[in-house]
Amino acid sequence: MGRETSSTRVLGLGAVLLTASLVVFGCDEGRRTRRVVDEFAVVPGQPTVDSKTPAVETDPLRATNDFSVNVARQCDAFQQLSSRKVDILWVVDSSGSMGPKQARLAANFARFVEQLTSANPPIDFHIGVTTMDTDDPATRGRLRGWNIMGQGSDYIACTQDAQGGLTCNTGLDTSSAVTAFNQMARVGTTGSSVERGLLAAYLALTNPQNLSTQTETRFIRADAALYLVFVSDEDDSSCMPLARQSTCTADPGCRCAPETALSGTGAYGSVAYFTRFFETYKGYGNADAVAAAAIVALNGDAGVPSQFGDPSPHVGCCRADAGVCPTSGVNDGGFEISYFGGRYVQAAAATGGVTVSICDDDFSAALANLGYSASGLRREFRLSRGPDVRPMAGVAQGVTVFVAPIAAPTCMVDGNCPAGSSCRGGRCAQRVEVGLEQRTNGADYVKCDSAGLRNQVRFSGTAVPGPLSTVEICYDVLATFDNGCP
Repeated sequence: MGRETSSTRVLGLGAVLLTASLVVFGCDEGRRTRRVVDEFAVVPGQPTVDSKTPAVETDPLRATNDFSVNVARQCDAFQQLSSRKVDILWVVDSSGSMGPKQARLAANFARFVEQLTSANPPIDFHIGVTTMDTDDPATRGRLRGWNIMGQGSDYIACTQDAQGGLTCNTGLDTSSAVTAFNQMARVGTTGSSVERGLLAAYLALTNPQNLSTQTETRFIRADAALYLVFVSDEDDSSCMPLARQSTCTADPGCRCAPETALSGTGAYGSVAYFTRFFETYKGYGNADAVAAAAIVALNGDAGVPSQFGDPSPHVGCCRADAGVCPTSGVNDGGFEISYFGGRYVQAAAATGGVTVSICDDDFSAALANLGYSASGLRREFRLSRGPDVRPMAGVAQGVTVFVAPIAAPTCMVDGNCPAGSSCRGGRCAQRVEVGLEQRTNGADYVKCDSAGLRNQVRFSGTAVPGPLSTVEICYDVLATFDNGCP
């Protein structure tokens, strides 16, 4: 009687499980589960599958008003720079042929300063001058000095005062700054015949004596934009920044090595190397705070005679106060001969700067243009891709520009903006028509100029976007865009 059968044990275990389940449910009687059923509707018909291969609809007329046409649309957004504080480094050729060019530069420098002082508020600026003679240890990386009535420095500093004007370290007003620059810019004509302007700028920008510190303000300030101006009647001959190069006497554009022999693009000595150095000088992402300009001979005249006995013609320009410049043979003197400054032109084009012919008769207008550019306001905005520009009555169809001033009203839709404005990026922006030729007060598209490929929208006159304005350029992308220039 004491033995349990197997069936008895099974029944006993079942009773235990049943009892345990009743206890569990008894402790949480409010707990229930429900099955959620999603609503659905039955659609009549039979499902079908398109078995055709993918295709892109094209329109040979490029009439992109139809959204079904698959044409890439690009919008490049920019913010205009603040025109408040800029450091300007002039790099001036001191070789034997530069005397008249230096004199013309100094005589017309007032036009450059006028652009900085006429801004509202005026520009807080520093101006320094260095020479292209990197062979002389007394000039390598050093700034030229000025002295007025016993007071002097190695740079000009004009800062905004409490009354909203400018006070300069050269004197009470900006006219004294012009006097100081006249001294600094006349660098003489006894410097090296090997003009290494890009290297000279590199040395000046890395010289600790020119850099501000936390305790002392010097020429280069960390919170100021940087503008470089190269002035030369020959091309650049810069090679390795950290090594002295052998003397070179080739004419014109004396170089230590051709561009193709400098171990490829981006190597020491190449224009790309120096351009990268300039663009990254203010730190990553601040390339727009640095620009280079060039006052050199542009690529236009291939019949310029040699100054050094070479009878073959060269590319450059010639200027004569009286008479006509020769177009062949050897220059006998009495003319201002300048050879094509291709490397300086490349540096200016790569950094969004401007180029000016050193042989221009109206040098004052050229300096006024440079002063406007140095004020910190960008006039040229380079596109990231090639646009499909369709000329129509002098207008660049397919390129649309929107400009929103810093004080523009905020918006969510076009209806929040005044008539004629569009809501772009949360601000009301004016649409600007883009022409195909330069306008006095307007915007135009420039693919190529004397500096080569530009691919940019250029503003002029009163159309130049104001400080901190937002500029948006939208355009149809041309897949077959040609990077070449005539």
